Amino acid sequence: MNAFGWEPVSGQLWWPWPLDGPGARALLREFADRSLLGAFAAGNPAAGQTVVEFLLARDPSGRVAVLDPEGAAVAGPDYRMLAQSLSLAAGGAVDIDGFEYEAPAADAALELDPSEGGTALGSVEVAEPPVLRTVMVGRFRREDLLMFGALNSAPLDVFEDDGERGRRIVVVHGGASPGLYNWPEQAKPMAAFMNLDGLRAVEAWLPGTRKDPANNFWHAWQPQPKPFPSTDRASAEALRLLGTLIRSADPHTADLARAFGLDRQAEARLAGLLLGEESEDVLAQTAEALGLPRLAGELAESGQSARAVPEHMPALPLGKAVLELMATPMTGTSPLARWHRRILAHPELLAGSAAVAAGAAAVLLRASGRPMRRNGGLLRAGALSLAAEAASELALYGYLKFRRR
Repeated sequence: MNAFGWEPVSGQLWWPWPLDGPGARALLREFADRSLLGAFAAGNPAAGQTVVEFLLARDPSGRVAVLDPEGAAVAGPDYRMLAQSLSLAAGGAVDIDGFEYEAPAADAALELDPSEGGTALGSVEVAEPPVLRTVMVGRFRREDLLMFGALNSAPLDVFEDDGERGRRIVVVHGGASPGLYNWPEQAKPMAAFMNLDGLRAVEAWLPGTRKDPANNFWHAWQPQPKPFPSTDRASAEALRLLGTLIRSADPHTADLARAFGLDRQAEARLAGLLLGEESEDVLAQTAEALGLPRLAGELAESGQSARAVPEHMPALPLGKAVLELMATPMTGTSPLARWHRRILAHPELLAGSAAVAAGAAAVLLRASGRPMRRNGGLLRAGALSLAAEAASELALYGYLKFRRR
């Protein structure tokens, strides 16, 4: 909550098809006619967009700021009612501060400018699909990279970082999202540099639970926010409120700087890059500002390096990646970690354990088939569980023997 008694909230409008020119102009009129106080987060809507982001102000009761006839900011509709109303008017899905609504197709109708007709289907050119390049930097374990690649069917190119032992630079081939994998704490802080046909972004994951939004940082270079047309008649006080809304979209770098060990001067340089204009060198400069190898940003631009040769990791079948993860010694001093390291050092223990589990499964299965057994189903479930345990132990035993050979 700021000094004006309003808090900034963000919203999105999106469609399954790109906006055309008349649709973009109609959307501008829609926001102007509602006298909303706010801004489009990435400049005015334009033809070709499928997502339009916007910034609003909301009071403690949930009502968004609108301009009265004198240009002052007053409480307007509830933000949830606004989301539903915008969806009906714009023919797309709307999300405002986590409240999402999509009007039924029969009810949604975005008014288009009748002065321009639609484009004939025969004249539409099919564009090439955009190419996403993602480069991760962190202290990744080999087995985590194999599992990440297997889960996403994404081959990886792995570069060793000469500047810091244990840190790796990983080029991800495909549309995999690093944030969806549960990386261990030892990999953090980690960062990803992304380039989607010129749309550049950086994301970082800081130590701590991934469910805490404070441990995730994301920034994309995009045009500056553009106030709604209705703000042309805003009063001086309303314009000051609008300024706080626009500044609320600025990236907050304090936690990021702390996690990556940046001093004030380095943090100021990082903030300047994030607030600056997009360029072909901005990802490489941002990597340097974070104290990471410049190569990470360069790889996000070109996808390859003339100075270093990576190790190529193909996307393994998921079962083999799971075995690789199970065959990696656990760290720590817990009883489970000590037991796991002992099993890996002496795989023959797995064979003995599997034999015991298989024998117990056979006993339970025979017992479940005896007449007058009321708990036969429970015994059969126990037998199946033990049989599965024996199979997994035998699979790991065989894999460990294979690795040793």
